Amino acid sequence: MQPTMNTWVEKFAFGMAIFFMILLPILWVFIPMSLSLLLEGRMDREQIGMIVGLTALLFAFGSAVFFPLMCIACSIWIESSHFRALTKAEHELSDMILSDLKTLPPNWHPNGAVLICENVVIANDYFKALLWFFRKIVGGRSRSFERLIERGRREVTVRVLRKAKECGANVVWNVRYETAIVQANNKEKSMAGVEIIAYGTAFSITGE
Repeated sequence: MQPTMNTWVEKFAFGMAIFFMILLPILWVFIPMSLSLLLEGRMDREQIGMIVGLTALLFAFGSAVFFPLMCIACSIWIESSHFRALTKAEHELSDMILSDLKTLPPNWHPNGAVLICENVVIANDYFKALLWFFRKIVGGRSRSFERLIERGRREVTVRVLRKAKECGANVVWNVRYETAIVQANNKEKSMAGVEIIAYGTAFSITGE
């Protein structure tokens, strides 16, 4: 099992995001439609007023309060769940050796060397984007994006170790990381997420 989470929380948050993205345009169409029915005399003013009032209240509450708070709560929950899963996976793989060194110890005798390459893309959320916006105004350390990149590096490292273990190796040597920013709509200053690639040579060793 990969530590990347696909829990009911992620599915719920993703589903609600799609729901609101579909609901808001429908509301924009529904209100003028109700007004047109009023002008045609098919509904009286009290009925139209009640419908429009409830629709406006639902629209305002959903777009201004419920939806942002739900997204923030889900993003925090998803991030913390991912870190817990990564900690568990790293503990399970603690018997594997990983190093960024190029030269092997002289008493090692590697067997069955194979190149391992894995990648991961971690999406940014609007809560982090908002924090990033205010951080750019005053400057300083952006801890929210540090955690985003940390999640990516730890996730891709776990994937590399798992793949190496599947190949029968117990060492991953000369590990390298490449990081790329995934931009939104080709905007240079926007950040939709990060992609991190890790690769190294996996082998089993004999000797001490």
